[in-house]
Amino acid sequence: MTAIKRKFLMPALVSALTVAGAASCATGSADHVAAGTAEKEAPAAAKQATAPADPFAGLTAARIAGEAVTATKGAPSLRLTAEGTDDGRRVKVDFSLDRSGTCTGGLRRDDSEAEFAVLKGVTYVKGDDEFWRSISSGANDVNAANDENDANDESGRNDQNADTAVADELVQLLKGKWLKIPAGAGASARALGGACDLDAMLDGAHVADAKGATRGAAAEVEGRKAATLVKRETDGTRTTYVAAEGEPYLLKAVSEGGQAPGTVLLTDFGVPVKVAVPTGAETVDLRDVRQSASQTSGL
Repeated sequence: MTAIKRKFLMPALVSALTVAGAASCATGSADHVAAGTAEKEAPAAAKQATAPADPFAGLTAARIAGEAVTATKGAPSLRLTAEGTDDGRRVKVDFSLDRSGTCTGGLRRDDSEAEFAVLKGVTYVKGDDEFWRSISSGANDVNAANDENDANDESGRNDQNADTAVADELVQLLKGKWLKIPAGAGASARALGGACDLDAMLDGAHVADAKGATRGAAAEVEGRKAATLVKRETDGTRTTYVAAEGEPYLLKAVSEGGQAPGTVLLTDFGVPVKVAVPTGAETVDLRDVRQSASQTSGL
């Protein structure tokens, strides 16, 4: 089965968003914030005079996380940068998106790179040879399992040869070009794994499912005051940073240890997203790619 007949999916984006979702989910139920001993002993008037008010005073970590997810989903636009490890592979993602679905950015996974853009529902993807080869060769869990099961089977070898032929054809067809995916119901979501849909991106942040998170020390993210929500587990620590001034946006999520350590940073809230649309000469329509793949594979 060729990649053209499967979901057109960017594993690196999904990996980065998994890191983001896991770190965001780490903000679960916790007791009310307990002040330190020294702070308890200080007179109330003195505290008001020497320290700014805590916008989250008296709130549980779960409540703070819930407000952060709600606020971030309501942001008119934002930029997401992420870096981490997935199955031993280094993943980097950098993209901007807005509420209308406009989206632009790029990704790198080991030696593979790609750029993408979405405007008015039309999706454009441009990758290097390694990117297209990994997409078309069936380098995902399902096909890897099929390849292993068919390793000693003649039909399995034939399928592998067909996939290799399709991969070669795809690399040549898209070399230096943008793959254009026409607008349609969910076309962008299918192509990019929902990465350019802010609601879908944050749907993994099920605050109620996480337990044991507590307030950490105050911090700053990109010069912005932030509250920290920390969850310690047997396989590592996850820390979420929530803006403590202005809208309580999610600012940063860090996952240390575990199977997918990484960092996600959210910035540029409300900054307009500008997309440079490739010209017709720079693009190859998805329908042409499908036709070419069918001719090559004989399917």
